[in-house]
Amino acid sequence: MTEKINIAVIGGGIIGCAVAWDLSERYEGVFVFEKNSGITQGENQSSRNSGVIHSGIYYDQETRPLKAALCVEGNRLLYDFCERHKVPALKTGKLIVATNQAEDNILGMYLDRATKNQVPGVERITGEEVSLLEPNVVAESALMVPSAGIVDPMSFVYRLNTLASNNGAQFMTDTEVAGFELAGDGINVVFRYRDGKTDRAISNVVINAGGVDSDLLARLIRPDSPYELDPVRGESYKFYGHKRPELKLQGMNIYPTPELVHTQHGSHFTVGVHLTPTFDDFFYPPVVGSTVTVGPKLVAVRDRKDVSCPPLDAGVFASKARSYFPGLKDDDLIWHQMGVQARLKGQPDFVIQADSAAPDFINLLGIDSPGLTSSLAIARRVGKMVDGLIRS
Repeated sequence: MTEKINIAVIGGGIIGCAVAWDLSERYEGVFVFEKNSGITQGENQSSRNSGVIHSGIYYDQETRPLKAALCVEGNRLLYDFCERHKVPALKTGKLIVATNQAEDNILGMYLDRATKNQVPGVERITGEEVSLLEPNVVAESALMVPSAGIVDPMSFVYRLNTLASNNGAQFMTDTEVAGFELAGDGINVVFRYRDGKTDRAISNVVINAGGVDSDLLARLIRPDSPYELDPVRGESYKFYGHKRPELKLQGMNIYPTPELVHTQHGSHFTVGVHLTPTFDDFFYPPVVGSTVTVGPKLVAVRDRKDVSCPPLDAGVFASKARSYFPGLKDDDLIWHQMGVQARLKGQPDFVIQADSAAPDFINLLGIDSPGLTSSLAIARRVGKMVDGLIRS
């Protein structure tokens, strides 16, 4: 007889673990299906995350209302979670710097957006004030964004996994979902183990948190699903500040003014190559170390698994960063990481909705940046959707 379960979460990354934790707080029978052998193993977004805690300043309410709302809410929830559960996180603040008048004008747009999105404490500062905060950063002006910060992504996802497991959630690793079938009393989930054997379970609710494969999973339940991945690979380098003490940063996130780029799917602003501080080992309370990541630089790719190609040259990153961080040399940089984002074609916002043909199947699609920051807010929203399904 096919086993009956309550809730199936497909994908054991940050989003899947956050959803599992939220639901396991009040429901029994939560199962998480993860095709990799561990929750942070494989080439996925969670294991390739820069760990930036975003503020919500980048997302307009017209085309990205979910990102605008959930990033601001998630920012607050994330800091609170990390404090309560001793996950390394720091509110470092962020400088978005302008190096000329044209960029300063663009900053004005983002200052207005910060007000609309209710991002707390954002203010415009002068180049002289930038120098006082970060002496090695050169700018004509900047936006000071105090709610931005950094978190250790692996510690975060492990803690979510542990809390969910302690609540009784079951994590089925090495288990790939191969299909769905609508059943009279739920959704039949067909899954395949590492050894090739298959099994199935009927779930009352299914949540698709499959990251870069979420569009494929959506088509397993509805072949004419309109959503399709637009694979973009992010690449980044890093430098060791202790090897160049004259380049020392004080610990803030440093971002350039967003730049308008044109692609085959339209135009959009990209946040550009930025400097992100990292933690000194995994101590708690957390301490900012001397290593700084530089990137990412986004590269359009054809294959969602394309993380093996030779990376861009370090000089590409150094030249971008030198516009506001002039002391950086090409040979200061060493390779860090690359990963593919779960961006959708023609859809700049998160997609969080039940499938029209199967209301018990909830899709989480296009959960790229700021997915980590928004994760607990996304989980809370999904939880309310599940409450409506199970208690109706």
